[in-house]
Amino acid sequence: MNLIKTLTWSAVFAAAVSLGAAAYAQQPGTGGKATPDQSASQDRNREPEPASISGELTRVMPDQKAFAVKSASGAEMLFRYNDQTVITGAENNAAGLATSSGSQVTVSYKNDSAGNLATKIEVHPKR
Repeated sequence: MNLIKTLTWSAVFAAAVSLGAAAYAQQPGTGGKATPDQSASQDRNREPEPASISGELTRVMPDQKAFAVKSASGAEMLFRYNDQTVITGAENNAAGLATSSGSQVTVSYKNDSAGNLATKIEVHPKR
């Protein structure tokens, strides 16, 4: 009977030690260095770098939450906006943006999978 208790407790102890070791081995402890898998994951989760463009507001499509800007080089770029887009000038809202065609604007944006998303639109007063 004593031998059975001893063997049972030994088995329980061995199982606990091996489970603890397995759990410890699965933790990402790389000493502060990112593994290649972690680096790739961080790159995918990183926000795109913001960019900006200045030019003339040529079209506003409020039903599509989109607008176009013609740069000094003559290229026209299409942007989307959403409820988080900060709009300054033009009554500080999207409705004011719709009445500002022909105005000079500076657009800060990020390029995501759906295209150019405006994060900030600055409408400059007409001269």
